[in-house]
Amino acid sequence: MWGNFQKLLDTIKVSLRLRTERHHLLSANIANVDTPGYRRKDIPFEKVMERYLQRERLLKTSSSRHIPLRDSRLSDLVRVYQPDTLGTPNNVSLEEEMTALMENQLLYESTLQALAKELERLREIITEGGK
Repeated sequence: MWGNFQKLLDTIKVSLRLRTERHHLLSANIANVDTPGYRRKDIPFEKVMERYLQRERLLKTSSSRHIPLRDSRLSDLVRVYQPDTLGTPNNVSLEEEMTALMENQLLYESTLQALAKELERLREIITEGGK
């Protein structure tokens, strides 16, 4: 029971960390919407989480030498997009960045809600176990 709960907490922690970093990148993109030569940056959240989950299934942390995602540098996960033809001085679309920022915020909040539910479930288990 505790092992599964710990894995869930680790996954939520990684998710929140990635969402936070993505929020910073999207905010920087918005702040630089009119900066000539600025290149849009983002984290491919779904791909990174999928890779993390696959690694967790494969490794199952059977060795202390396994390196989990939480120890890797987030800067290594950032993707810098090349220029395109948006008709702007860079490759940033304000509308797309605002939409991505709001979506990321909603998903961050829903992850926090999932964490709160799991912690409540754990509290109930502990409380009921003491009776």
